[in-house]
This record gives sequence, C-alpha cells and structure tokens, in this order.
Amino acid sequence: MNSNIMKVKYLLLSLLVGAMALTTVNAQETTAPENQLSAHKTAFAPSAGHWFIEAQVGVTAQFLRQNEKVDFVKRVTEKMPENLMPALSIGKWHNPYFGTRLQLMSGLTPVYGNDQKAIDVLTIGGHFDFMFDVVNFFATYSPKRVFHFTPFVGLGYQFKSHGFYKFDKPYRHSGTVNAGLQLGFRLGKRVDLIIEGQGIYHNINFLCRDIKAGDYPTFFEDPSVYSGLMAMATAGLRFNLGETDWESVTPMDYDMINGLNDQINSLRAENAELSKRPVSCPECPEIKPVEKVEVVNVLAPRSILFGFDNAKIAPQQEYKLTEIADFVKETNTPVIVIGYADKTGNAKYNLGLSERRAKAVADALVNSYGVSSDMVTVEWEGATDQYGTTKAWNRAVIVRSK
Repeated sequence: MNSNIMKVKYLLLSLLVGAMALTTVNAQETTAPENQLSAHKTAFAPSAGHWFIEAQVGVTAQFLRQNEKVDFVKRVTEKMPENLMPALSIGKWHNPYFGTRLQLMSGLTPVYGNDQKAIDVLTIGGHFDFMFDVVNFFATYSPKRVFHFTPFVGLGYQFKSHGFYKFDKPYRHSGTVNAGLQLGFRLGKRVDLIIEGQGIYHNINFLCRDIKAGDYPTFFEDPSVYSGLMAMATAGLRFNLGETDWESVTPMDYDMINGLNDQINSLRAENAELSKRPVSCPECPEIKPVEKVEVVNVLAPRSILFGFDNAKIAPQQEYKLTEIADFVKETNTPVIVIGYADKTGNAKYNLGLSERRAKAVADALVNSYGVSSDMVTVEWEGATDQYGTTKAWNRAVIVRSK
C-alpha cells in the first residue's frame, strides 16, 4: 500500500517538474505546429528586421468639378510623359499581415478649368500608410506565397504650386487622406512586383498664398480650376531587406501554469499538515527478521512532457531519459513506453500523435542512450485525462518497468 502511494506521489512530482520546465520551451519554441492555423490565429516571434523599399512610377488624374468634363483617358495621357509620377517608399512588416510605410512622390499633374485646357500643377508630398495583407491574414502563413492582396489607408502632406517649380506663383500646403489597393507578385526571396492604385484627397489646406484676397477657393487665376482629389496608378518593384521569413511560436499555456500553481499550493498545504505531527512516534512492536528478502528492481513511472500538438522531445526532458537508460542498463530490467495526448482535437489524430510521441522516446532511448531495443516495449493510447484536468499534464509519454 505504502509503495503504491509513493509511486503515485513520485509520478505527480515528476509531472509537476517536467511541466514547469516545458513552459520555458513553449515560450521560445519555433517549430511550426503540424496542423497550421491561419496566420491571424498563429503566434509569431517578434522581429525588427522585416524592412522593405518600394520604387514605383505611374500616372495621375484629377477629379471633381471641371476635371470631370474632360475625358478620363485624356486626363491621364495628354501630358505624357511629363506627368509620370515617381514614388519611393520605405516600410516595415510588423507581422505577416500588417505593415506600415512612408511613401514620397513628386511630379506634375494636369488640372482642368472651364476652357478644358491642361494646367500643370507641381505636386510634392508624402503619406504614412497602414497596410493590411488580406491573403496572409486568412491563409496559412507561407514565405513562398506568390500573390498578395493588400489594401491600405494613410495620412500625409502635400505641397502644390501653379507651374513647374515657379515658387513665386500661388501655392498650397495641404493635409492629405489616402486609400488604395496594392497587388503583389513574388519574383524571388528579395524582390516582388507590385501594382497599386490609390485615391488622394488633398484639399485640406492649412497654409496658402492666393492671387488676391477674396478669390474663389482655388490658387489658380481661373477660379473654375480645382485641384483637390487625385487618383494615382503605379507599378514597380519592392525590395525586401533584412529578414524575409517569420517564425511561428507556441505561446505559453496559462491554463497549465495555473494548474501547476494550484498543485504547488496543495503540496505546501500538505507539508504544513505533516509538520504538525509529533516529532517522536510510539515504539513499534518488535518484528522478527525476515529470513530471505527478494529484491525486485522497479522503475517508478517517469513522465516525458510534450508541447501542444508536438512530438519533439524538449531539451529540459532529456535528464529523465538519462535516468531511464541508466536503470535499464544497471538492472537489466525491461521498460514499457506509453504515449498519450490531451483531448483537444479528434480521437484519430490524437491516437497518431500519441504514437509519434511514444516512438520518439523509444527511438531516443535506443539510438541516443544505448538501450537495447529488446528492453523497450512501445504502446500508445491516444487521448486521456487520467493525469489531471490540466491538459498539459496529459501531453506525455509514461515510462515504467514492464
């Protein structure tokens, strides 16, 4: 009876110590789970190295008021190639699906009044964009994905002047609001082809010089001319700097930590009760010595814990394999290795997961610690909760004497 109680206590303590060691591994583990979730449901290791530079060139067209009376194709092509608008961006991906960038642009854009004659407007500006990769958000993360669909919105600044670098002419300093869509196509690990279109509202004027006081709210001699809403279509290349891939991590299991804390508190309470017992005990009656005692070598159950949906042995669990291997070699006693999984997921998958865990431990004992394969029996039982309500305790392989 006492022997069985000691075995149970040893098993619980082994589970407790192993689980505490495993929490550190789970917090830093970079092996992707076998059944990957979509990227927004996957934790990724923080990184400061996913920078990129974009170089693009494209065309612009003004909208609203008299601009609408001019054919759209004419607005885009009439001043070609003088109205080609270059854009340079530098940005960073904060995770696989969210990024930010600063985009700068400068060039001429034609604007139209009542006479429908093109008037060149010098435009210099920049805006800070928030980018959302829809494909990476909903799909399983893959560093080799070919296509990306990325909407973006931003805020910025724009300087407008009537004429080409004629700063003695009327001008506007304006705040801007922009929104657009970028399509990305992977050409290689470091280079992507990008095509994007965006609309920029730039009539939030905060500093200006007009022709004369009281003029119609425009900075042109012709009050019918309006420059406040611009569409821009560009194409170019994105160059990925620094790191290009993201590493998934297994987040810390807080249910397991809470369970361990409860177990520690329970053991402390038990120790407090034991400390209240008297120091001396009544003398026991004399017992006749046993003529012959048969010594039986028994390995109390050892538990090797695993991370969620993982069959890889953590370094913090290796010392248990050393103890098991030494026992088998010194006593020539065979052991049985039994794999388990928690009850997350379906029974068929959990049975296979428990099999992989059991075989991983058996393989390590034989190939890494020199135990004869004849001394190791492997079994697996799938999902269980016999080692407590804390799921992490049931993600285990139990090794004991056969």
